[in-house]
Amino acid sequence: MEETTEKRDIEQLIVDRLPKSEEILERAKKVLLSPTVTGPFRAPRGVAFIEEAKGAKIVDVDGNEYVDLTMAYGPLILGHSHPVAVEAIQKACTNGTVYDIAHEPEVLMAELMVDSIPCADRVTFNNSGTEATMHAMRIARARTGKDKIGKFEGGYHGVHDYALISSVLSNPEGPVEDPVSVPDNKGIPQAVVDQVITLIFNAPETLEKIRRHKDELAAVIIEPVPSMYMVEMGDFLKDLREVTKECGVLLIFDEVISGFRLAYGGAQEYYGITPDMATYGKIIGGGLPIGAVAGSVDAMDPLITTGDPVQDLADKLLTIGTFSGNPLTMASGRAVVEHLRDNPQIYDHINGLADRIKREVHEFAEENEIAFQLIGLGSWFIPHFISGAPKSPRDLRGLETLLMQEILCNYLRYHGVYLPDLHTGFLSAVHTEEDADKIIAAVKTSLLEMSEDGII
Repeated sequence: MEETTEKRDIEQLIVDRLPKSEEILERAKKVLLSPTVTGPFRAPRGVAFIEEAKGAKIVDVDGNEYVDLTMAYGPLILGHSHPVAVEAIQKACTNGTVYDIAHEPEVLMAELMVDSIPCADRVTFNNSGTEATMHAMRIARARTGKDKIGKFEGGYHGVHDYALISSVLSNPEGPVEDPVSVPDNKGIPQAVVDQVITLIFNAPETLEKIRRHKDELAAVIIEPVPSMYMVEMGDFLKDLREVTKECGVLLIFDEVISGFRLAYGGAQEYYGITPDMATYGKIIGGGLPIGAVAGSVDAMDPLITTGDPVQDLADKLLTIGTFSGNPLTMASGRAVVEHLRDNPQIYDHINGLADRIKREVHEFAEENEIAFQLIGLGSWFIPHFISGAPKSPRDLRGLETLLMQEILCNYLRYHGVYLPDLHTGFLSAVHTEEDADKIIAAVKTSLLEMSEDGII
């Protein structure tokens, strides 16, 4: 007699665990554009609302505990509610939360970043990675007198208009070696699309394209570790640095993720390559909102004031914001960055954990003939249902890929590991070998169950 196995309704199994979260979700649907902070892609069922986060664990309002791989999309390199950050914020709060008047904590944080970042002579603070890349592009246009920006197909630089061109969110057009600039979604003016030249990672065609457009290009911006295409690109980055210098085009490293995570000095230290400017966010806020642009005196000249108000109003750019460089963020960020500086073993720990997780998962997938990889560099990775090395970001995109990632995340949550939908998993200094055991076991079990349920 044949045994029949009923397929799991993994989403319903999760919903059954979340009665309080489901109540909150129904309220959220009535007042928020999207019912969760993760945006419109998260299916409006089975959403866990978090009540508490400490160390490497999060607990939802229904009391379910998860090993967290979200880490707030990367900022929490020391884990949730780390005493270093909490104590710095508590101390700063007693002196006021925001001044919009000069204060030493901003100077101290800028000094620390200049000491830490190879390209940094000057720093300007803002409130997000999106703001940072937006300001960096504007600085480049002002510095060079040229209007166009070169960016890479599949690269992500936030959600301002110039960033939402041919990113990981768009449907690519044109040949892979010469992609066409396309808007990611509605609301992006065609005039902005026309000012972006789309390039391809790791290809000699990109270098020639920069040479052809050198008289129009103000800057080329690149994630030295692309968030959705995490491959080693050291040789290509060296060639990119050389060609941008040759052509009088500024090179911007988007280190919002890689800064202080890939290494203490970020991708610049890891690869030994110094751009003209770099953008930052995430880790340097110590768990609070932040963005920053760092660069050489020459590149940052459009921002460097003279003290003459008439000349500065006429010639200098404004990157001001009410909460930019606020004392709480400066205190928390400085405390976290100094802790990383003084404890370099953290990088060996988080990178080693990531290597172990990827290795054991890949061995399991190969043994069970499942096309699956955790693709990443350093202490972060993203799941992909492919075998073999991807040749371009186009190999890692498409609706089917996105749906498979979301389904996997549901299975993982059911087994106590929280990996964010459509995003990257991050490890922290407080993740342990036992946490890695649980992550590996959850991935293995989830893949087997997805196979049993006919999903893979």
